[in-house]
Amino acid sequence: MIRFWFKLFYAVKFAGIGVFMPYMVIYFIRKDLTNAQIGYLMSLTTLAGMIVQPVWGIISDKFNVTRLIVTIGCWATSGLVFAFTLTDRFEHLLVIVTLSSIVNAPVHSNLVALALSHLESRGKQEEFGKFRLWGSIGFIVATAIAGGLFFEDNLKLAVYIYSGSLVVLGLISLQLPDRRISTEVQWADGFKLLVHNRRLRLFLLGVVCLGITVGIGDQYLVVYMNELNATAWIIGSTVAVTAMPEIPLMHYAEKFIRKWGLRMTYIVGISALPLRWLLNTLVTDPNIALPVQALHGIGLSALLTIGVIYIDNILPKTLRASGQAIYSTSLYGLGPSIGLFIAGLLMSSRSTQTLWIMCLFVSIIGCIIVNRAMQLGDQQTTANRTL
Repeated sequence: MIRFWFKLFYAVKFAGIGVFMPYMVIYFIRKDLTNAQIGYLMSLTTLAGMIVQPVWGIISDKFNVTRLIVTIGCWATSGLVFAFTLTDRFEHLLVIVTLSSIVNAPVHSNLVALALSHLESRGKQEEFGKFRLWGSIGFIVATAIAGGLFFEDNLKLAVYIYSGSLVVLGLISLQLPDRRISTEVQWADGFKLLVHNRRLRLFLLGVVCLGITVGIGDQYLVVYMNELNATAWIIGSTVAVTAMPEIPLMHYAEKFIRKWGLRMTYIVGISALPLRWLLNTLVTDPNIALPVQALHGIGLSALLTIGVIYIDNILPKTLRASGQAIYSTSLYGLGPSIGLFIAGLLMSSRSTQTLWIMCLFVSIIGCIIVNRAMQLGDQQTTANRTL
């Protein structure tokens, strides 16, 4: 029954995200904000969370409040998301976005920590993908429906649904098993992870580069399809297509890892991202652009399952929440913050094609750095075995 609650949490969480988040830029555009203002808001959605997420991780590990943080984070975010509908002023939205990012920041990483702790207690850590794939299912269903219902008419309804889904998530979280840490965790332990682990620093640098492109892709895909004069249903279907490959890939992630290892599986997966950005620069037909976005799901399935397991393997289990917080901060915090800020400036006078060209080069650099970091780990393992 516990597995059911984890799967339900992921399904509802990403259904709520799928209803509203892909349309967030359009929502702000329809509030008559400037491109620069939208760029600031979108970068803040990740920047504020990035700053506090490592702190949330240490609090979770030190005080054994992992599940409590998930519950409070869901309910507090729900109220702040609802506040989006109460104002059109940039100054007010700036405060709301900042606060919602801070309280929502620990939800994902602490949920991952709970799931990995539960699976590890049963010797099935590599089955994490079978939990996470339900998030992809929820996302696909929600985005397919949302595209036709909300894009051309009432995006405010999408805000209400997203806010309501967070209330439900808070209730579901009460059914999840909490984790207990037997050894004492110090405040400085989480920060020492980066200071003393060169492989981790290099790996996260590559993840930040990939996060820059993922953040832009998530928020500007709808804008891109709108530039191609796609219909509302095509736009909704396109957003859904981005997640479709995640379901089979996450389901079979355990088999891929056992056959090819973490590094090869991860590198092959994230290599789909540069290919996606290249094709986005070339494609001008919305009917062709639709299937191209499936490459996003291949890259994300690696980032959201293989990457999570890799980080959990190379760091102490007592700092599980802190490790996942640092990984999430790099992928969904620092990377997207940089990317969305730059995107807001570039979009002031250009089309999305400029964004895709930038994403192409940055993602190639990210793949090279990540591969080098994981090779360092393989070399260290070989050296230890030799000794």
